[in-house]
Amino acid sequence: MEKFGNLIIGSLCLLLAGSCQNSNNMSFSNGLENSPVVGTFVQVGDDQVLACDQKLLTDSIRLPLSFLTEEAEIIHLDNRDEALVSDSRLLASDNYILIWNNKQNPFKLFDRKGKFLTTIGAYGQGPNEYLNVYDASLDEKNNRIYILPWQSAQILVYDLEGNPLPPIPLCLRVPKGTFQVNPQDSTVAVVLLPFQGIPAIAWTQDFQGNRINFIEPGHLQTPQDFSNEVITNNNIAGTFDVNILCIMPTRVDSLYHYDFRNNRLRPCFTLNFYEDPIPWHGYVELPNHFMGDASYPVRESANTFTSSPPAYYIVDKKTGKGAFFRLYNDFLGGSEIGGALYSFCNGYFYKNMEPANLKNMLEETLKSDGLSEEKRQELTTLAQSLHENDNNIVILAKLKH
Repeated sequence: MEKFGNLIIGSLCLLLAGSCQNSNNMSFSNGLENSPVVGTFVQVGDDQVLACDQKLLTDSIRLPLSFLTEEAEIIHLDNRDEALVSDSRLLASDNYILIWNNKQNPFKLFDRKGKFLTTIGAYGQGPNEYLNVYDASLDEKNNRIYILPWQSAQILVYDLEGNPLPPIPLCLRVPKGTFQVNPQDSTVAVVLLPFQGIPAIAWTQDFQGNRINFIEPGHLQTPQDFSNEVITNNNIAGTFDVNILCIMPTRVDSLYHYDFRNNRLRPCFTLNFYEDPIPWHGYVELPNHFMGDASYPVRESANTFTSSPPAYYIVDKKTGKGAFFRLYNDFLGGSEIGGALYSFCNGYFYKNMEPANLKNMLEETLKSDGLSEEKRQELTTLAQSLHENDNNIVILAKLKH
């Protein structure tokens, strides 16, 4: 399987590299208009699903970040010792940035200018403390931060000043899960990784842990393997998107919307693979597009695997036109963005970078002859402002609708 997988993904990457090389000087003003139709809508019960065919993905493009987002902000985080963070995940809202915990470094809240405000909770096993965190939510409107650790029977709750509030007990222990809190009606919607023996994949409950509705796992049940994941990206207000990443073993699947008010998991997007075995893959929903990736396991030792370099693709929701892509940050001179797919969350694109890494990237970009004088001066000034021992730099851009 390993040899076959590497051969297939290698061919995908060669296709991507060759097509991108040929399209370096092509205008992207028409978006995906010149790309082929790779998917059509099919009726699945009461739902319309955009079903795409891997065989039809024959085009490749250089995708500028500005096609998907508004102007990017460059935010220098506070340099005080208590504000220091690693290059971990983050959540953004209109006025706040919440940096994810990393091991013993707790969640940290900043304003949108990068000023450190407070820590949220603490690393540990006591009340209002957490070890490994699987999901979190920043609710600026209701002055709340919610944190769901791994293997948890409760959601931890804090206000934006960092004060702990009564946690929300869950009606089932969640090995890995994602959630949405609805303060208006005091309910919580939860989707978990449905290991064998767990009676529900999704449910709604009140703040006291009393179940309201639930959905049985059925064909979505997964083997008891913590390599599998359940992810939501929350890029569209009012939509609870759910992606169950089953890699041990891989299988045919879809991106879902959890319509918790009607107690339905509604499929909305899928890609039909022609390889056997199916590659590792995931889906992300943006306001106007679906995106996905495909990769294969590469054995590192008898019991450990890593992923081959992924191939990324994008599909227009309205036209079904799509292509493989590489994402480039044209706000910063056109540097390629690694890990593109999962840099879109909570309605934003983000990168949380150590200053030395960003400076190295800018110095490479400045070697290009294709920069305008204005852009060259802008990037030179930014590079000169970066110092190795400073706190991280956040690149943040709101998704277009």
